[in-house]
Amino acid sequence: MATTLFRITAPRYRGSPISLLSDLIVQDRSKLQRRVYHVPSHGLHSNVHQAHILLYPRSPKMKITTSAIAEMTTAVSSVAVGASAGGYTLLSFTPATAVLGGLLLGIATAGKLLTTGRVLGISGAVKGLVAGDLASWRFAFLMGMALGSVALMAALPGAFEALPQTLPVWRTVLAGLFVGVGSSMGNGCTSGHGICGSARLSPRSFAYTATFMASGMLMATLTGSAAALKIAPLPAALAMPTVAEAQLAAVVAAGGIAAFAALAAVQRFMGEATPMPPTPQGGSSQQQLPQSRRFELASELLAGCIFALGLGLSGMSRPSKVVGFLTLGVPSWDPSLPFVMAGAVAVAMVAYQGVMRFQMMPKPLFCPTFQIPTSSVIDTKLLAGGVIFGAGWGLAGICPGPALVAALMGDPRVLGYIACMVGGMLLQGRLETLVARLGSKDVQWMKT
Repeated sequence: MATTLFRITAPRYRGSPISLLSDLIVQDRSKLQRRVYHVPSHGLHSNVHQAHILLYPRSPKMKITTSAIAEMTTAVSSVAVGASAGGYTLLSFTPATAVLGGLLLGIATAGKLLTTGRVLGISGAVKGLVAGDLASWRFAFLMGMALGSVALMAALPGAFEALPQTLPVWRTVLAGLFVGVGSSMGNGCTSGHGICGSARLSPRSFAYTATFMASGMLMATLTGSAAALKIAPLPAALAMPTVAEAQLAAVVAAGGIAAFAALAAVQRFMGEATPMPPTPQGGSSQQQLPQSRRFELASELLAGCIFALGLGLSGMSRPSKVVGFLTLGVPSWDPSLPFVMAGAVAVAMVAYQGVMRFQMMPKPLFCPTFQIPTSSVIDTKLLAGGVIFGAGWGLAGICPGPALVAALMGDPRVLGYIACMVGGMLLQGRLETLVARLGSKDVQWMKT
């Protein structure tokens, strides 16, 4: 008789115990005469120490006893609620929740574009600070993300997860370094290229996104990222949004749109003039009024807050959810992530195409011009950046935005990831400057 032991931790498992039971059965069909599954509850209920199911392989379906189902249901319920320490994380396939989270990401992206004219890129905002560009809008946006993280912790604490001890420090350190270098080389990450670039229908962003997706899948699969994050080797059961998730999506979406609209209405009512484009001499033909500046910063704050909430609702703030998609060839593969991208791009595309193709607005509401990238160059630097960024993403399942959101948890590995990401951006910038200087010297030497 063969015995298989499963230890399952499922704080966010939203399927029924019966569906989990079905997964266990389907997962391990074999020709064995008898198989016993043990699911220890470790003191969650003193009268339930373990449950077992006897499976008899009778074609075309397996047969199990009613008492076994009852025992299994009781044990799995206790494990799903109690989440024993050191157990595995059970993934759920959540396409509807992913789309709802993606819609919030799209609203933040579109709102930022229409009000400030800027692309919503997390790595770009951080990289600017690293490079010494201390523009106030960067601080406002990142502060908004911090506020969104606090709100997320209060409204949906399940959006955060504690990293297991099996995830070594070297993984997060290397992941942060790779993500910092790669996003700096490629001038973007999952938000700037994956959402905004795709919404612009940019071939450059398509190339970068496809590259980092492929690289992330390859790295996660080859290095066993799912095992490092202790993802249970069980199929991801379909789960619909909980009431709390649906309410959060509705409130944030409606509230976010209303808040952006209110800022525009108040600005128009007060008759504040937006600044004119800079003159060729670098000056400004009209001073930006302080009140307009406040509207701009309020929009940045709002966009950052909504974006953080969208990351949490969509599942992007949970590394196991990301790695569940990036790791191929495993029973736990979770295809929820593409639904996040689809929801975000669908909303953002309306704004970007409206501005770029249909010219529905000559300029953003609170700034003088739209600052939309126009480069279409697909070069070695871009693709190499995508490979490096994807490798870091696949190692730990964390990219810049979710890292900033998860920093609220205070996990030293996440904080170390952020520090190494910043270090990677700084390193890439210094190397690029050094190469440029050496190239300039070579040119001068050849001229002499």
